[in-house]
Amino acid sequence: MTVGYIVNQTHWDREWYFTNADALVLSDEIFSDVLDELERHPEANFCLDAQSSILEEYLELYPQNIERVKKLVANKQLFIGPWYTQSDCLLVDGESLIRNAMIGFQDCNKYGGAMPVGYIPDSFGFNAQIPTILHQIGLDNVVFWRGIDFQKQVNTPYFKWKGLGEKEIIAINIPQGYGCAPNMKTTQEYVDNRLDGYLDFVNQFQAQDEILVPAGGDQQAIIRDIQDKLKKINMKSKYQYQISNFPEFLNIVRKKESLPRYEGEFRLPAYARIHRTISSVRMDIKQANYKLEQKLLKRTEPLYVLAKKYGIALSKELLKKTWKKVLSSQAHDSLGGCVYDNVATDILHRYKEADELADGIENVIMKKMARKLSLKEDQVLVINTNATARTKYYKVKILSKTKNLNDF
Repeated sequence: MTVGYIVNQTHWDREWYFTNADALVLSDEIFSDVLDELERHPEANFCLDAQSSILEEYLELYPQNIERVKKLVANKQLFIGPWYTQSDCLLVDGESLIRNAMIGFQDCNKYGGAMPVGYIPDSFGFNAQIPTILHQIGLDNVVFWRGIDFQKQVNTPYFKWKGLGEKEIIAINIPQGYGCAPNMKTTQEYVDNRLDGYLDFVNQFQAQDEILVPAGGDQQAIIRDIQDKLKKINMKSKYQYQISNFPEFLNIVRKKESLPRYEGEFRLPAYARIHRTISSVRMDIKQANYKLEQKLLKRTEPLYVLAKKYGIALSKELLKKTWKKVLSSQAHDSLGGCVYDNVATDILHRYKEADELADGIENVIMKKMARKLSLKEDQVLVINTNATARTKYYKVKILSKTKNLNDF
C-alpha cells in the first residue's frame, strides 16, 4: 500500500500582490500560532518555507520568542532555512544563489541550524546547473515543483539530477506543488479528491510505495491537531498517511535503488505554469538587479579581500546587509516582476539602498588603501578587481585647486 508522508508547511511570499509590510503584519499572528501549536503537540512539525529572512523579521517583533524557536529547532519540530529568501533560479547569477544560502545558513545557525534540504518550491523553472550550485553550498538534494514533464524528461518524481559537469543530486519533485493538500479537511470528499487523488496522480506515472505530500499553501497557517485529523483521514482513505518532514522523506528516497538519472533544465509547463513572459516584464527591476549583483561580485567583494590583505578593517556585516537587500529583491515574484506597482517601487528602492551601500564600501576601502600606500595628491589609485590581468583605458575625473594641471 502507498503511504503518503504529510509535511506541514507554509509558502511565504515576502511580497506579491501585497507588500512585504503586509506580509510582516500577517506573520505576527500566523508564526506565533505555529510556535503555540508545536509546543502543544510534540508529535507535530512545521517547515517555515526554507527562508531565514521571514523568521528574522518575525523575531524582530518578538525577540522574547528566540529561545522558543531554538528549542523547537533542536526538537526537529520547526525547520528553518537553508535559504535567506526563495530566489528565482533562472534570472539571477549562480553566485547570488550561493550568497543566498551562505547568509541563510549563517542566520539559521543562531537558532540551532538550517534544514539540510535544498527546498525550492516555487521558482518558475530551473537551469541545468542547479545540481552544481547546490553542491557548492554543501547540499546534495533538491525538493522542487515547477518545470517537469514526466512524459518527456523523467517518469518519476524521485530521481538523480546531474549537472552539466560531474555533480549530481537527489531530486524530489512535488508535481502539484506545495499546495497539493491545503487545510487538511477530514471529509470523505476531501480525502477522495484531494489526498487520494494526489497519490493517484503520482502513481499513474510510476507506482510508489512512499509519496511526499506537502500540506500547506500561500501564507498558510499551521494545521491544528494534525495527528487527530490523520487518524480520521486514514479511516476513510484507501491509502495511509503519516506525519513526516522533508529531511525524513529525503532519507527514504536515498535508500531507493536504481533511481533514474536526468541531465538538463526544467522549464516545461506540463503540470504548472512557469510564467515565461515574466522574463521580459519590468525590465528596470531586472537591469537594476544585474548591475548591482555584478558590482558586488566583481568589485565590492574583491575589494574586501584586498582590504583584509592590507590590514584595513571593515565590518563584514556591511556587505551582508547589502546582499540581504539584493536577495530580498531576488525572490521569485519580486525579480520576476509579477507584482503590483507599490511592490515594484519597494523593490527598486531596496536596490537603490544596496547600490549606495556598495558605493560607500568601495569609497572607504579605496580611501584607506590610498592612505596605506601613502599616495600623494598627484597620484591616482586604480585597482583591477578581475582575477586576470587586463589592458584597459580608464577615464579619471580629477578635482584640482586650479584649472592648470601643470601647477601640480
